[in-house]
Amino acid sequence: MPGSEGRGRSKSARTYQTWKGLDEQNCRINRSALETEKEHKRKSNRLHVLTYNLKHGIADLPQRSLLMEQLKTLHRFKYDIIGICETRAREEQRMVWKDTGDELIIGGGSGTHHVGGVGFIINKKIADKVIEVIIHSSRIATLKLDVGKKKPLLIVQVYAPHIGHGIEEIESFYSELAHHLKQPASQKLVIGDFNAQVGTRPVNTRYVGKFTGRSWSDTGEILLDFAEHQRLYVANSFFQKNEEKRWTYESSNVRKTRHEIDYGLCSNIRMVENVEVLSRLNIGSDHRPLRLTVKADIKVNRRRVITRRTFDTKAFEYKSEKTCWTSSGTLTQMYDGIQTKLMEILRATATTKQRPKRLSEETVKLLHKRRNMNRTENQVEYAELCKLIRRKMKEDHTNFRTQRLLQAAEKHKSLQKCRKEMTQQVATMSALLAEDGTRLTKRIDIEHRCEEFYRKLFSSKKDVPLLRDEREEEEVPDVLQSEVRHAISNSKNDKAPGPDGITNEMIKAGGYPLWKALATLFTECIRREDIPDQWRKSSTIIIPKKGDREDLKNYRPIALLPAIYKIFTKVLMNRIVKQLDSEQPREQAGFRSGYSTLDHLQTINQLLERCREYTVPVCLIFVDFEKAFDSIEINAVTNALIRQNVPKKYVRVLHKINKSCSTSIRLFYNNIDIPISRGVRQGDTISPKLFTAALEDVFKNFDWSERGVKIDGERLHHLRFADDIVLIAHDACTATKMLKELNESSESVGLRINRAKTKAMLVNCAEEEIMLESDKIEIVDNYIYLGQQITNDHTIEKEIRRRRCAAWSKFKNMEEILRKTKDVNIRAHLFNTNVLPALLYGCETWTIRETDKMKLLTTQRAMERKVLQIRLRDRIRNEEIRKRTLFKDAYDDATERKLRWAGHVARRHDNRWTQKVTFWCPWNYSRPQGRPPDRWRKQIEEKLGRSWQYEANDRREFRRKLEDLLPLN
Repeated sequence: MPGSEGRGRSKSARTYQTWKGLDEQNCRINRSALETEKEHKRKSNRLHVLTYNLKHGIADLPQRSLLMEQLKTLHRFKYDIIGICETRAREEQRMVWKDTGDELIIGGGSGTHHVGGVGFIINKKIADKVIEVIIHSSRIATLKLDVGKKKPLLIVQVYAPHIGHGIEEIESFYSELAHHLKQPASQKLVIGDFNAQVGTRPVNTRYVGKFTGRSWSDTGEILLDFAEHQRLYVANSFFQKNEEKRWTYESSNVRKTRHEIDYGLCSNIRMVENVEVLSRLNIGSDHRPLRLTVKADIKVNRRRVITRRTFDTKAFEYKSEKTCWTSSGTLTQMYDGIQTKLMEILRATATTKQRPKRLSEETVKLLHKRRNMNRTENQVEYAELCKLIRRKMKEDHTNFRTQRLLQAAEKHKSLQKCRKEMTQQVATMSALLAEDGTRLTKRIDIEHRCEEFYRKLFSSKKDVPLLRDEREEEEVPDVLQSEVRHAISNSKNDKAPGPDGITNEMIKAGGYPLWKALATLFTECIRREDIPDQWRKSSTIIIPKKGDREDLKNYRPIALLPAIYKIFTKVLMNRIVKQLDSEQPREQAGFRSGYSTLDHLQTINQLLERCREYTVPVCLIFVDFEKAFDSIEINAVTNALIRQNVPKKYVRVLHKINKSCSTSIRLFYNNIDIPISRGVRQGDTISPKLFTAALEDVFKNFDWSERGVKIDGERLHHLRFADDIVLIAHDACTATKMLKELNESSESVGLRINRAKTKAMLVNCAEEEIMLESDKIEIVDNYIYLGQQITNDHTIEKEIRRRRCAAWSKFKNMEEILRKTKDVNIRAHLFNTNVLPALLYGCETWTIRETDKMKLLTTQRAMERKVLQIRLRDRIRNEEIRKRTLFKDAYDDATERKLRWAGHVARRHDNRWTQKVTFWCPWNYSRPQGRPPDRWRKQIEEKLGRSWQYEANDRREFRRKLEDLLPLN
């Protein structure tokens, strides 16, 4: 039928048109997606490089904070690298902002006023592409960036001298700049404040475009000669901008003239897409930032700034009670189940912790006002507003800091921890020394050096055969929930988590259901004599010690271990600590209950006192091991545990814990994986006990019964505080033999004596050379032992000087808060708990003379006057000042500590050296003619009488006597 045929053609046509429309729509969608992808790729291949003269510097905290606030608030402001000049810093600083993850690298200025200074701010998105940053001088800094080619992109930030410095200095600057541009690079970019004006384009040059200023300055002509010689294009002159969009500097004269003196020079003008001046970034400088958009093939990694998450404790406890913690399978699977459930509860109960605002609302409004102000029409008002903002920001930061410290002081919290929380930056490493002494500045070279050093450190050097443990197997009990609870209660909060992200706070909030699951897991670990795979891995941070920070030997590696693993080792330690301590001799005072540094300080001081009074010859050798905790062989530790009768189950578990471990070190943005074949992990609670057990195994090999100083029929031949060892003999020859024996025995377990840091001290004996193999041991007159400076003539003048310096350092750290607080009780508490301990450390062992007493009191009174802002000319009596401050009297406090310590020593009946040397009289030696020097015991007798050592045995009566004797402090 005709009708049906027509309807069929119509339907077919409609279908064809529909499919055709869909194809066209899909093509448009695909074209749009392709264009979007191309646009995204084109944008990702752009690099936004700025240069900015800060004028007022960035060395102080308010200016750094202002710049950071500006960068955070300008959401549409694009920057990858900001070259900065006039930092006015005192020294080179490298740090990472905690809030943003951006890097700040600044160099110091020159002269007494720290003029100049250059540096870079690096966006966190491209920070991992940075190869190296070098601050060459106060005027030149270089940055190398990996752009996916064989050679890097070289960016140079400069701050050229102005014409007032003279032609010679300007030419010297350009000569130095030319030298640094000789480095191999795919492209070169020189940015900064050149203090030069580029005028109309000369006819015979191609390195200056046609869009320039009207007149040339003398420095501008020098800049042109330099650009032509180095074949660098003045990028500003190749982009047409309005006159208002070109100037970068506004002079401070009455006319407020404006000039273009900040430039970007490049080796290839085609690499620059745009050059523009920005007015939105404004921290009160008389310069405006200049931004260059550069083509660069960089794959941006969107790194996330990792912050510690907080949670609602009650909600966490509730969720934990409702969670089924039962798990089965391998130890790794059991631990993985606990970890997964903990992280799920953390996500469900997470809270947002807002950072406290440092700037007041008034200051924020002033910043907003300046950002929207037309500086051309309101020049005077703008200048006054900038001054007001700078003053307000300093006030805000001072008030914020003082308020936080006061709150910590009122709650009796750690001020040091409070200061650490308030810091906005974290310092980073700048360079390292290679093994041959070469200075490494490239980040990849620094990482390779770190990997090489720690692989060598943690690799086994000695083949220590493992003993066969033929003892009978002991049945060990299951881990009780109460043991887990006890270990958790002794764990401190606010500690860095391990790789799994679990914190002590989470474990405490988990409550009894979680603790029961942990007890089950720990029992299985002991029963199976193994640990989960997650516990074998750790993150290591390296903390600088004294000495050159570019030498890796002066860093201490601290392992950040899983929190649950540390609970497990605490449970193990609590079970075996009595056995390990019973095997330790009285010479070892480190990491033992009932012992402290005072024990050995008292012993050494009393020994030197007798040597001075009776002219007893003594030779002391202070032994220092290289990386002792990281060098001890694991098999040596296991053998020591077997010999010291630690149950077999625990020995095998501890052996498994320290075998086949690995750690990762992160210096910049790459993890450096290091296998560990020796050493005990610093950061583990049980590590000190394991080390001292292995060290005791070393000393058991020596027969020194005829060596050392004879004290009441027994021989004192050495003292130990963990790895701090003192060898004691009557002459240098005997001491040398003891040192050689110690060296041979310690090397058999992986330890090596540090020849440079090991020192000898001779008292009343002939000076002889002390050799260790081919190395000569230095003989010194004084040595800092356990934090106290001891001398061969047993005087405390140098130690008093050190204590006074330490006290002033502590006082300076809290002088601001001591002045600001109105509560005299808080002020007194801060002084008594922070400054006095620094001033009086080790005072229990001092023999204090009248001159020493006056030095202590003079120091304290000077601090009290500073707190009350009183001058000597005000003629206010010391008694009145003491009534106002309520500080403890330093001398009275030292006397009280000394008398209490004397009673503690007298009550000892465990035959330790502290008591034996204190009451020792060398009858076989005679005193020389003349008045004997002051003695420690004589000063005690003057206060308590001759029978004090017997009266001290009655603790209650002795305490009552001290309360009657001592003034109220």
